[in-house]
Amino acid sequence: MPAKIEVEQRGLLSQKRFLKLKGFFSKNAKFLGEKDRLSLIYFRHKSHRLEDERDNTIDLKLRITNKKPELVLKHGKWGSKDSRKEFGFQIERRQFWEMAEFLKVLGFTHGVLNATKTFAFKYKGMEFALVEVPGWGHYFEAEILSSKKNWKKADERLDGEIQKLGLKIVGEKEYLKLLKSLNSRKGFHFDFEKEGFSRIRKKFRKYL
Repeated sequence: MPAKIEVEQRGLLSQKRFLKLKGFFSKNAKFLGEKDRLSLIYFRHKSHRLEDERDNTIDLKLRITNKKPELVLKHGKWGSKDSRKEFGFQIERRQFWEMAEFLKVLGFTHGVLNATKTFAFKYKGMEFALVEVPGWGHYFEAEILSSKKNWKKADERLDGEIQKLGLKIVGEKEYLKLLKSLNSRKGFHFDFEKEGFSRIRKKFRKYL
């Protein structure tokens, strides 16, 4: 089966707008579920600098959502709007740290951590995720799964619905600033060449 193309757009939300949109979707969309997620987002470079990752088309994450872990890889250029191939491989919960060790052996040792609470809705054939990052802020992600051939039409469709909802996607410069803000938080970097997994286990135990 060919890999899916995930066509996705993102934008920032104030807390007030987040709650208002959550109420709107609760009445007008299908609720897909609430997700508590911890992601280990791997970087190619040891600097942890976003600028050094700008041309990296490999987006590798080890994440656990509602106690269910998976290895996820997205391939393609990334930004505030993107269309990338997505591969996902579910693993057993007991294998989460074993997979982290496996990736370490392969040379994936550096990156950033992100912990989120997400409310996901199906709206007009699209998935809208309202994301809260505790202690940081809120944003939305809107996506459609498409074939490679039709991704532009899917992107235009997302554009239209986002505008109807009165939302705005972030531009590229603003998106990079957003990611830098997320990635620069103290205690959210990891370097498995210098540390084990115990700090992360302790700090994020409620997700694990």
